[in-house]
Amino acid sequence: MRQRWLVVLVAFGLAACGGKEDAKKADDKPAAAAAKADDDGPAAGSPGVTLKKAEQARAGIKTDELEMEAVASETVAYGRLEEDPAFAFVVRAPYSGTLRSTNWATLGQTLTAGTVLATLEPRLPLADRLAVNTQLATARAELNAATEAQKAAQTALNRATALNADNKNVSDRVVEEAAAKVAAERVRMAGAQALIQTLESTVGQSSAPAARSITLERGGQVLEVLAQPGESVEQGTPLVRLGQPEHLLARVEIPVGEKVPGQGGIRIVPAGREAQPAIAGQYVGVAGSNAATQGVALLYKLAHSSPDLRAGNAVTAYLPQAGGAAKQLVIPRVAVVQVEGRAWVYVQTGDERFERRPVPLDRPAGSGYIVTRGFDDGDKIVVTGAQTLLSEEFKSKNEADSN
Repeated sequence: MRQRWLVVLVAFGLAACGGKEDAKKADDKPAAAAAKADDDGPAAGSPGVTLKKAEQARAGIKTDELEMEAVASETVAYGRLEEDPAFAFVVRAPYSGTLRSTNWATLGQTLTAGTVLATLEPRLPLADRLAVNTQLATARAELNAATEAQKAAQTALNRATALNADNKNVSDRVVEEAAAKVAAERVRMAGAQALIQTLESTVGQSSAPAARSITLERGGQVLEVLAQPGESVEQGTPLVRLGQPEHLLARVEIPVGEKVPGQGGIRIVPAGREAQPAIAGQYVGVAGSNAATQGVALLYKLAHSSPDLRAGNAVTAYLPQAGGAAKQLVIPRVAVVQVEGRAWVYVQTGDERFERRPVPLDRPAGSGYIVTRGFDDGDKIVVTGAQTLLSEEFKSKNEADSN
């Protein structure tokens, strides 16, 4: 009898100890969850959303398990976009004068080749006009002299030709020399006539020379307006600067101590476009060193552009480095949703339960983003229908707030 009661007492004690241990484990779970929330950021404990399986099917919710991927080693560098000088040019005044236009170029306007940009009224100072008039008088005298000489040479050629035909009274050589003299005087006349035309167009035939049009030989977008109609401009003065913004270069500063990469391609991410695929950049050349940072600047040509990209935009460049690849967790780009000024993904934590977690976009890799915390190998990431889950989560939150 005493042995039976002893067995009962021992069993009761073990049960009590087991109960305390279970209570301790239960108490530890919230603490562990809170610690994980602190590690993963302020939004790791977001309430998430519950969606029944039937509703998941209707919404087309699809998940993909995270797996460690081999990601090539890269160096992160920073820089800015700038115009490709091969596609930018400046229109300058061909001569001194007054600029006239009824439809002057405006910033951002696209002009095509052959467009009449403006007219320019020639402006010739008195001293220059006198000099041109003197040159014009000399050229006219030269033309008159050449004309008379050509007439005399033609008469001599006619006589020599007739004598040569009459039993070779003069030799063939005399005829050839006379013909050469005629040709030389004609060239002299043509040169004098061309000079006279140029001088007459410069000085004009009246006190008010006619304005001449400034026509674009190449088309492009107006990037800068450097003069205005009504202004008096000198020869060579810049009027407008045009270019083609779809052709851009990235000037990337390689930090001091970093190995300068080879002449291969890189990935470029413009500021504000971190959630979009990187733009490929092809090596162009060395742009020189930065005296302030002592770094080396490299130029890369963007494979493509878009209307929202402009010269001066900041960029982050990812340059491949030797050293092989390392295993990393990569969040697919298609899984990312934007809300509250941040990037998020939904992780399926149960059959009908989804949790929203933040994703840093500072380390893009291929078709996604590298993460080092907040996610584990094997996590089920929602790759289709994340926007629907976001709508459901905020719908539930609004209903709860209204109650």
